[in-house]
Amino acid sequence: MRIITLLLICTCFITRWASAQSVLFPGNYADSLEHLARAAPTDSIKARSCFLLAEYWCYTDTAKANQYLLAGERLIKASPYLKALHTFYKAFVLYDIDRQEAALKFLEAGQQLEKLPGREAMKFRARSWRNYGSLQQFKDNDLAMLDAMMNKALPIAQKANDTLLTGFIYADIGMIFMNQKLYTKAADFYRKSIQLLDLLPDKLYALLPALDNRALNFCYMDSLKQAASIINRVGSVLKSYPPSDYQLDLALTKGVYLRKSKNYHASIQVLRQAIQLADSLQNTALKFNLLIELHSTYMAMKHYPESLNILLDALKTDQYHYLDDRLQLAQKLTETYDRLNDVPNAYKWMKTYTQLQDSVYTRDFKNSISNMDTRFRLSEKEKQVALLQAANKEAALKAKNTRLSNSILIVLCLVILLAFGFFFITYRTGKKLALQKELNYQQQLKEMEQRQQIVTTEAMLEGEERERRRVARDLHDGLGGMLAGIKMKLSGHVKQLQYKEEKEQKELAGIISQLDNSVSELRRIARNMMPESLIRFGLQTALKDLCESMMSGDIRISFIAFDIDEQIDLSKQVVIYRIIQEILANAIRHSHARNIMVQCSQHSSRFYVTVEDDGIGFNKTTSGKKGIGLTNIENRVKYLNGTLDVVSAPDQGTTINMELHVAA
Repeated sequence: MRIITLLLICTCFITRWASAQSVLFPGNYADSLEHLARAAPTDSIKARSCFLLAEYWCYTDTAKANQYLLAGERLIKASPYLKALHTFYKAFVLYDIDRQEAALKFLEAGQQLEKLPGREAMKFRARSWRNYGSLQQFKDNDLAMLDAMMNKALPIAQKANDTLLTGFIYADIGMIFMNQKLYTKAADFYRKSIQLLDLLPDKLYALLPALDNRALNFCYMDSLKQAASIINRVGSVLKSYPPSDYQLDLALTKGVYLRKSKNYHASIQVLRQAIQLADSLQNTALKFNLLIELHSTYMAMKHYPESLNILLDALKTDQYHYLDDRLQLAQKLTETYDRLNDVPNAYKWMKTYTQLQDSVYTRDFKNSISNMDTRFRLSEKEKQVALLQAANKEAALKAKNTRLSNSILIVLCLVILLAFGFFFITYRTGKKLALQKELNYQQQLKEMEQRQQIVTTEAMLEGEERERRRVARDLHDGLGGMLAGIKMKLSGHVKQLQYKEEKEQKELAGIISQLDNSVSELRRIARNMMPESLIRFGLQTALKDLCESMMSGDIRISFIAFDIDEQIDLSKQVVIYRIIQEILANAIRHSHARNIMVQCSQHSSRFYVTVEDDGIGFNKTTSGKKGIGLTNIENRVKYLNGTLDVVSAPDQGTTINMELHVAA
């Protein structure tokens, strides 16, 4: 049976997640984060980008990871959330350097995040507990690992409604039970994991390991039919992928399946090919598991010398340092030497196996002693707290009596002072009330003017959007239908003129082509007036479609989105869409730019927009009167209670930054 460390699972998850992110952004994932770390509109986004870069580099370049971690720390300022994230990512950087310190940092991050509201804080708190649990396996403490996963990480991930993380944790727990040979319990957790991960079709890097482990668990349960269907499913997906750890996992599962099916030669062929791949990928952990399974196949065939040679190869791997793996290897060596009638070596490894079992017992005994010591310390602290509470009650009673005496004296003094001060206060109060009424009246007038301005702007924008929808509908349904009808009649007339002069046929064909272009242009205008993708798929998709539709052979428009909430009110989504549409139209018409970058991000109720082009720019001080386009943009920004900043100079392009409020 294979023993798979959760460290490998966590590392695999982050590595594959980072690879998946590179698909979501134009260009390289790290380059996109670098750009955000430099040019993001807020220090919060810059800090989080630095933390993600530290996580990205911690597996290949620790020094670079520490540089980004330090850069993010400088941007934290007074934010408790960013401080907690710094602790979390610091633990990631320490993961392979100082595991004891990394575990403490994950616990510290969990404590910091526990005090903060919001789903994102809960997600990082669940991840902290999950990573802490994976580190317990280095101490051969499966009980602590299971407690961290099942009783800490899982409830928090479920409360945060994070489907991906919950699916991962279910798979982790299933693996722990499978390693302890509790296959029925493992099957239940694998089933729950796959039910969730199947809901995320773009997360194959999460689904494939869970499917493979479930198939392996079915093999150990001798449920070969269920295992075969899953193996076929994973194999069909991996055909289009290059060699990776996924293929090693699948090969191990197929080896077990073929051995259980008594197809020994096929099992040996699959496993030996996978061992060669593991050497090329330098994955010693999976190589160890493949060697152990190859040994089991040869043992089933009663080829004991080959079995012994394979175990001796497994003995040379780094994986032999783990206690559970050493215990498993000692047991198999004892059995193999016994089958070969090599009594001295069989006795030697049986003695080693007994000593390792004693180590397991000692480890469990130490854990029990530690738990008892913890309970004892808690009991002593409770006694001390009780004594302190009794002393505090006595001190509080004395203080209460003293305060009562002092209060009586103070009340008498106050009564005397109030009597003398009453007339003076009455005079001053009357004067202040008159002044306050005047100020309140002026403030009310100012608020009424502001409300009237907001109502007017809102009515103007709503009327404009309503008129756009009406015109788009009339164009599409009315004029579009009429043009389509004319085209049909002309097409029929062309068929009737098939024996007439060729010149007349060509002229009618040209007219029909012009009608086709008119209908296409009409539909494009209708879509621009009210984009269907905004209503059906949301703001992010609509903006992406807008950028793609406005690109041409001379102009390239790139779009980057970060943390956009799909639950923004539709009317506000329309206003944001119109703002960006107007900016792009102005840039295309006036800037002579070849490249335009549109970047949108959201933090809580604040929505940030940056549009940058490499055009001719302009001089703001001498540009003269504002155009209609810029005035429309400013009105819409004011409607969302936002700010607008335009940075431009001749021959240096133009950058427009906006901060909009999108709270309900």
